[in-house]
Amino acid sequence: MKLALLCSVAVRAISSPVLAADLVQPVAAMPFSWTGFYVGGQIGGGWNDSHWSGNFFLLFNTNGSGGNFGGQIGYNYQIGQYVLGIEGDLAGSTVKGDDQCGPNATFTTCETKQDYLGSVRGRLGYAFDRFLVYGDGGIAFTKYKFTAFQPFVQTFGGGSRVGWTAGLGVEYAFTDHWTAGAEWNYYDFGTRSGFASVVPIAPVDNRDTENVVVGKINYKF
Repeated sequence: MKLALLCSVAVRAISSPVLAADLVQPVAAMPFSWTGFYVGGQIGGGWNDSHWSGNFFLLFNTNGSGGNFGGQIGYNYQIGQYVLGIEGDLAGSTVKGDDQCGPNATFTTCETKQDYLGSVRGRLGYAFDRFLVYGDGGIAFTKYKFTAFQPFVQTFGGGSRVGWTAGLGVEYAFTDHWTAGAEWNYYDFGTRSGFASVVPIAPVDNRDTENVVVGKINYKF
């Protein structure tokens, strides 16, 4: 008798929409969290403005462009909708520019070429669930090569440079582990003084700035 009564109650509960809804509650989706380590790759392009001046060289710019390709690693920590982070990146570069230069610009060409570009930046963002908007800023480093053709190849300075960078970015998490985004950064490596090994040897000042836009994909642990 008791068994029959229990079976009757169970059948009525299952057949009743109201009782069934009470018995089976939907599980609320957990909000996405940006907190965690990540690693990824990037590809994009850069536009360099290399400004030359000196007693021997005329005032001129070698406005260059080229590709950037590399990777990044970082960590984010989310507090409410705010996201704090730090990121380090390193990319190979094909950015190169040249222009006519020197006292006889008809026969002299100067060239600026970049080997690599890297930075360590702090990030501050605001998350709309899986969509993140952020700004960044920090220390940047690069290596340039400077060459003058008159008509033989002569070199000036070059080597590693340290400067600063700042920019903006957006990122979207299309799964719990994979994110993708785009980023723009401005780089300023200041002025470097040296001597051009042309004849006669002459002092030269070189100032370099750059704009870089990249697309990025990350795996979040």
